[in-house]
Amino acid sequence: MKYTVKNGVIRSKQGIPCAPRFIVDGRLSFRYDESGVEQVDFKNPAQAKGNGNVFLKKLWDGFRFYLERDKLNYKPEFTNTGIWPFSIEADWRYFDAVVRHKVMAVDESIVFQIQTPANMPPGTVFKLEFYNTFGLTPLDAEDIRFCDMGVDRKWEEWQFEQAGNRLLGGFRETVKGVVRASEEREYDTNHYRTEERPYEGCELRIGIGADFDVHYRRTPLNAKHMLRSPILEPGTTYSFVVSFHPDESGLHERMTALIGRLEEKVEQQYARYARAAALSPKLISPYKKLNDYLSLIPVCHESLKVTDRPGAIKANSYAWVWCWDGITASFATSYWNDTGHLRDMLRFYKETADGELGLALALSNDMRFLIGCALPSQGMYITLLQLYYSATGDAELVREIYPFAKWLFDKTLMLERSGTGLCEGPSMYPDFPIFMKETGQDLSGLNNTIFYCAARSMEYLAVLAGDRQTAEEARGTIRRIEENFLELFFDREKGYIVSSVDSVTLEKRPSFNSNSVKWENNYCRELMEPVSAASLEFFDKHIVSEAGLREIPAWSDAYDQDANQLHCWWPVTGEYFMRLANEHDRKDLIEKWIGWISYWSEMLLCPEGISCYVETSRPELDRWNTISGLWYGYSMRGWYQAAIHGVFGMDADAGGITFFPYSGEEMALRNFHYKGQIYDFEMKGSGPYIASIVVNGNEIKGTHKLPVIAEGKRRKRKRIKVQVNRVQHRPMQACIKYGYGIELLAIDCEEGTIKAKLSGIGTCRLKISAATKPDVAIEGHPAETQYDEASGIATVELVFEPGEIKNVIVL
Repeated sequence: MKYTVKNGVIRSKQGIPCAPRFIVDGRLSFRYDESGVEQVDFKNPAQAKGNGNVFLKKLWDGFRFYLERDKLNYKPEFTNTGIWPFSIEADWRYFDAVVRHKVMAVDESIVFQIQTPANMPPGTVFKLEFYNTFGLTPLDAEDIRFCDMGVDRKWEEWQFEQAGNRLLGGFRETVKGVVRASEEREYDTNHYRTEERPYEGCELRIGIGADFDVHYRRTPLNAKHMLRSPILEPGTTYSFVVSFHPDESGLHERMTALIGRLEEKVEQQYARYARAAALSPKLISPYKKLNDYLSLIPVCHESLKVTDRPGAIKANSYAWVWCWDGITASFATSYWNDTGHLRDMLRFYKETADGELGLALALSNDMRFLIGCALPSQGMYITLLQLYYSATGDAELVREIYPFAKWLFDKTLMLERSGTGLCEGPSMYPDFPIFMKETGQDLSGLNNTIFYCAARSMEYLAVLAGDRQTAEEARGTIRRIEENFLELFFDREKGYIVSSVDSVTLEKRPSFNSNSVKWENNYCRELMEPVSAASLEFFDKHIVSEAGLREIPAWSDAYDQDANQLHCWWPVTGEYFMRLANEHDRKDLIEKWIGWISYWSEMLLCPEGISCYVETSRPELDRWNTISGLWYGYSMRGWYQAAIHGVFGMDADAGGITFFPYSGEEMALRNFHYKGQIYDFEMKGSGPYIASIVVNGNEIKGTHKLPVIAEGKRRKRKRIKVQVNRVQHRPMQACIKYGYGIELLAIDCEEGTIKAKLSGIGTCRLKISAATKPDVAIEGHPAETQYDEASGIATVELVFEPGEIKNVIVL
């Protein structure tokens, strides 16, 4: 089916593309196609256990609406269709008139709406129908989507309340005495549980009403419920509303408030999503499907927010709140200027943490702590705090959150083993690390690459907070990790790191996982840089498949052991691959990645896991991770970052904006937000070097890092135009390549000599690309410089106090 994408909206001249589609907002999600609603999921805020699915289409229909005239029914048509994450709207040619109809998620309610034209045929009625059996009683023990999860559900009879003009129903759930044990539990060793608080069950109340007088009828056989409007008037809007609430009084209040202010609330909902679309950067490249995808992602991400609890965000269109699903890959969120959500997340996860286990990996619908994960992997919270500060400069929030971040860091350090800087705990991922040869005495690659990034962020935050003791402790931890990680983890024969190391014997385990390097922030490059060429070769030989990036090499004895995760590609962890491809100028691999992403862009969904079990470039949809219309939050952000950092070749960290050129196509990135300013970038030319950067007409040479001075005088200029001129050959003897945490305040480049003013916070490494080892001086004194001939990179280490400026000369 043909469609277009513009400003975050999918538009089709005919039909609903890639149906059925999830319509989502907050706690509510439902699947919809041209025949109606087939499934409804609502995350009841009073529910601690049980299944969130409320309605499911089985033999009989779900919610369907019609226009009726002379006792004949007409189903909706879909022309000039517009699809938002929370809404599908279309034209319906009804006799000689065109009716505009919408199905929306607004205020935790389903809204079915029609707008009649001036020439509306007389004698027409608007109807909503559903069968009694649409209500789901979860029973299927073998299907996690529809099993009871240890809770009995009992529906009550639907009753029409004439005075309230609404049909009322619902169910009561009670916890079973014994929860069904999973056969997989013995393999699931990476989740930590607290003692459960008492929970007996809850209710869910459901109301179906309208903004007009409803006539209700129920069939005597096969129990179909039918709600009808009066005769429709021309030029009028009519709406049915299906609402959900844990108690009856709350349900009545919600329905009364929504129906009474429906037009206003619908307008607010459209405005909210239009705002998200307007703030989003726009990629302009030869890769149209990638351009479209990046415009959809921020808008779809907005729909996953739990609107009654700022900072909580669902893992996907129908799942619930998981910690690393919400926190990881948050650079993307800052790029589309949603830093308020980052702030709310920091507070939310702090408030819901356990006093011993730390962050809640998973929460129940009523925000109870369900399970935790190993502390080293929780370092992503610390990296999030640094990211938030670097994107906003909000020191007040850092002061508020810093003590909790320090608590997490200190608790993690208690798990350090053998003075290595590496901390013990089962790998946060995959769900069954036992197949990766973990035993309970584990130093996980995934966990400890996260923890390394966290230690770098912790030092930065501690210096910012004036906590010298913690800054020194973090600095020492960084040194120990850098001294030991590759020695312990890197397998020279395979050319990649092992998944884990025995925490007692420090022996490598012969088990490999492409996700064992988790690029949680840019400091990861400094840890892995010595083996980047070997790592890319490992990916190219053993991980790249027709369908995507395998998690486990097919020759590994862990491959497909769980018949699910261990034969898949997990996009959230794939940024490392794109960083490697960009760094080593592998345009072929970057375009292969674009091809994979373009397939899912064409399908208008964003999966969590993609099966690489079959050698095909067009993987099948399933009933689990790649469901039609489904969008996963951390996959969206992971792919978004990989596109910006790898395909476009640019990122923004604590030290500012840096460009990473490669032999790619010319392209542009408009409307990029950073520190209160808006940038329009252009990549001109092609090649792995930068001849110059032109900022609002001013040419700058000798650097891949954008000087802070180039941001302009903020009081006078808010939009900055930047042109990056890429070339195939080194334009000068040396240039500044990158420096995470370093701000380039000023730069002058004459006759091959670079003079720069730098600032930063804590330990920073200035990376200089040079044909031979350069001479570097700091404040007029020779600086200790390490030079790697293979990569042509010189490294100078600098330690900054807040506000300190260092003058550097590179010859």
